[in-house]
Amino acid sequence: MMKKNKIALISAAALIAVTPLTVWTTQPNEVQAAGTSIRKTIMHTAIGYDTNGRNSGIKLYPYKVINVDQIPVRINDQQYYKVTGKYLYIKPTNIDGVTRKITHNTYIYSSSTKRTFFNGRRKLNKGETITTYGSSYKFKDGKSYFRIGGPSKQYVKAANLSSVIKSNTASGSTDVNRHYAKETIVTVHVRSTYKKTAPIFTFDENTTAENKAVIVKRVPNGTKFTVDRLEYGKRADMVAAKIASFNGNQAIYHIKGTNNWIYSIDVDPEKQLLEQYYNK
Repeated sequence: MMKKNKIALISAAALIAVTPLTVWTTQPNEVQAAGTSIRKTIMHTAIGYDTNGRNSGIKLYPYKVINVDQIPVRINDQQYYKVTGKYLYIKPTNIDGVTRKITHNTYIYSSSTKRTFFNGRRKLNKGETITTYGSSYKFKDGKSYFRIGGPSKQYVKAANLSSVIKSNTASGSTDVNRHYAKETIVTVHVRSTYKKTAPIFTFDENTTAENKAVIVKRVPNGTKFTVDRLEYGKRADMVAAKIASFNGNQAIYHIKGTNNWIYSIDVDPEKQLLEQYYNK
């Protein structure tokens, strides 16, 4: 019996010795999530875009971890990641970055006057390649710098880098889904103000004031409405001006069965509505 156990132990040890170990490695900003969704870290302040490639007014800030659909989509021939479960799209350069070549030996900076380390190094050498994230920042010295890491502040001078030599995002992508609903449910998620309530508007057509937008009430986060129109143009601009919250492409949702509207930046829709222009 002892002899059989000894043979079994030797066989098991031999099997372990010849079985290769699988080492899983992932990029620092990528973690596999369930299904076709991937968890990624935003490395540069990112603007959220809608299905037409218009600025939604929503910003996502560095080092926030989000779920995005694994396969990027194309909008107007540009590549975007779709935030999983939302009709919100982000440019991959703010997440995956791009590869550039170092054209001159360069120090790493945390500010225009202070040097720092990156992966244990104070200086990067000409001919090496580096990943940069998003667009460049202009520092107090008037020079442009690209972010190369984080969450510590790590930047290199743009003048010491080449133009983009490679995208770090997979090339495969699909056209964005533009199947529009006639109405949908939206959930309030206040972003236009630091207050925890979102303003509800109507338009007073009898007033002589140039801005006809009137706040009729405020509602807390989590409030749900059924909406049946998504509009941009003159009335949406009035709403943005009323609360001094312009995002460049402001839009408003009409609350079904009422004369009331809510700023699109303050809600998350369950389905897409076709955005319509109004200029009367």
